[in-house]
Amino acid sequence: MSSTSRFYKSLAPLARPSDVAIEGWASIFGRAAPLELEIGFGNGESLQRASLAFPERDFIGVELAWNSLKRAMRRLASPPRENVRLLWMPAEAALELLFAPESLSFATCLFPVPWPNEKQAGKRLATRRFLNLLANRLAPGGVFRMVTDHEGLAAWTMEQSKDSAMRLALETSPAIMDTKYERKWLLGGQNLFYHLNGTKRAHPEARVSELSQMPPRFSALINPRDYRPEGRTGAPSIIFGELIYDELKGEGLLQTKVVEDHFVQEFHIRLKNLGDGRFKLAPALPGQVLPTAGVGLALDLAALDPSASRRADFSLAAKNPEIPSLKTLSPGAGPLAETPSQGAAR
Repeated sequence: MSSTSRFYKSLAPLARPSDVAIEGWASIFGRAAPLELEIGFGNGESLQRASLAFPERDFIGVELAWNSLKRAMRRLASPPRENVRLLWMPAEAALELLFAPESLSFATCLFPVPWPNEKQAGKRLATRRFLNLLANRLAPGGVFRMVTDHEGLAAWTMEQSKDSAMRLALETSPAIMDTKYERKWLLGGQNLFYHLNGTKRAHPEARVSELSQMPPRFSALINPRDYRPEGRTGAPSIIFGELIYDELKGEGLLQTKVVEDHFVQEFHIRLKNLGDGRFKLAPALPGQVLPTAGVGLALDLAALDPSASRRADFSLAAKNPEIPSLKTLSPGAGPLAETPSQGAAR
């Protein structure tokens, strides 16, 4: 291995979710073009081939494993191209937060982790809920394709699709995808693979999360010496950790964790003493935090707003979201980045 092989030629393909949420994909790519999504792209070879073969289309890959992202970025740097972006986050959270209804022309998932134990079924990608969300994001005539080596996963996914908005057809096929794991199973003696292809039979309703710029909060109630903001349980859950405060600079960092449905964000809230009896509170690295309702609530609670939690409960009851919570974790918390996602390629 050469001494330079660990370095990236370009980080350009890696998109910041906060930028996408605010600007939209057309702005990120600099054009309006058909959007295609690959879930769990592994080493990126399928994305690389597709982006070179169809320069008139824009391609987005979503992955949870940081090592896969590193391999894909190295691969996509030669030759560099403008029609690929990568997301480091759970697939279902990406679909809900960063894609508008009827915005995708094609979505694919090649050789996802099958989670063969029935006790692990909740970790599988293509649940009925996921298929309904995907159907909402697919444009009319849009296609979903999943390929697996695992007969049990194929049968389970077909069962999930029966009462969903996706119409799937299952067929067996010889090796035609030419990906790392297909080649692995070929060497192991497997010659047939399970292809699930489908379109939506209906356009279901699905939640579109509201994201916007996150204004800072201001508070005259904070005394750093006895500052103990209270979090909350429920939906969303807010957990506050350690406060590190520099009295000379009049600045502090509050460890914060926000759990919303199937998406978790861990970050620091920056507290700045303005010198007039007030503190200004905002995410320390705003570009790395998606400006969700849960993040806004965390800022309100950190600012010691006594009515913030009651307002959140009232808003939640009024909206009555249809998508129940999951416990899938997002990247950003060290070793969590190496946990396989529901759609991560093996």
